[in-house]
Amino acid sequence: MSLNISLPARWRRRALRWGDEAVAELRSDLDRLGYGWWPIPSRMRIALRHASAAEAPWFIFMLAASTLTYVVVAYFVIVLVFYRDQDPHWRWLVAWAVSVALLMKLCVKTRGAGVPFVRNQLTLECKATIRACAGAYGASHARRAEKLFAVGVALRRLEGAVMRAHRRSGAVAFLSPRRREVKVHAGQVVAKLREAEAALDHSPHAEALSEIAGLAATIAEQHVDGHIGALLPKPLLEGKKPVRDREMLRVAVAVVLIAAGFVGLAFLALPDMATVAAGTAWAVLILMAFFGSNWARYLPVFELFKPGP
Repeated sequence: MSLNISLPARWRRRALRWGDEAVAELRSDLDRLGYGWWPIPSRMRIALRHASAAEAPWFIFMLAASTLTYVVVAYFVIVLVFYRDQDPHWRWLVAWAVSVALLMKLCVKTRGAGVPFVRNQLTLECKATIRACAGAYGASHARRAEKLFAVGVALRRLEGAVMRAHRRSGAVAFLSPRRREVKVHAGQVVAKLREAEAALDHSPHAEALSEIAGLAATIAEQHVDGHIGALLPKPLLEGKKPVRDREMLRVAVAVVLIAAGFVGLAFLALPDMATVAAGTAWAVLILMAFFGSNWARYLPVFELFKPGP
């Protein structure tokens, strides 16, 4: 069965136009914040265009992956609740198998096309932060609080993207010793961003917003150049205590919840195949809940639950 999900030429042209509009919007925001002298690097322009073109496939992938999870879970709920003492009708099996096959094929097709959107997520968050700063720059007294609140929201999203940059880049392996160094650097970058944000409470807003935008622009430029371990210059980060990355804590909680699910299934006295299938569905749900679109990177967690020899 062939499943062609490539975007029509009209949609590709529209996506490229959105990318060009994003670049023009970024140029306007930087000019307003006093960075008219800073040229937008060609790689950043390309990153914004690629991210715009890949946004639709990534949205389809996330929708298909979520639907696939719900279909799998719903099937096992139906089997365990309504057909516990009898075999399910063959039509249920056929419908479930066809649905899973189509959704899996759709996920495979769209994930590759949507990867540029994830890889350039940090650049997009930097642009969104600059946009929020431009909106608050020179805002009227009546709208100042609203605009500054938007800056805070954008910075929280930017912080999350900074902390996940080494994972989304695809350049650092899950167990690579490089992860520790880049994670420490990311924590220092977040600490610097929070320091700049704190200046909003005791410095002129125009100066503080301009500094935040400058930091975001630098981070974006370094990121598109592949320097995930040097998002900001070292002199700016001297003496900054890294903000803690809670990745390992989330991994630990996920492992505990997965183990609890397997223990609970053991008390149901289900057939072995049903136990394995339901346990796998439960584990995938937990990983998706804790790690979102990056849940597949944590599949090595399953190694902990393999039966011994």
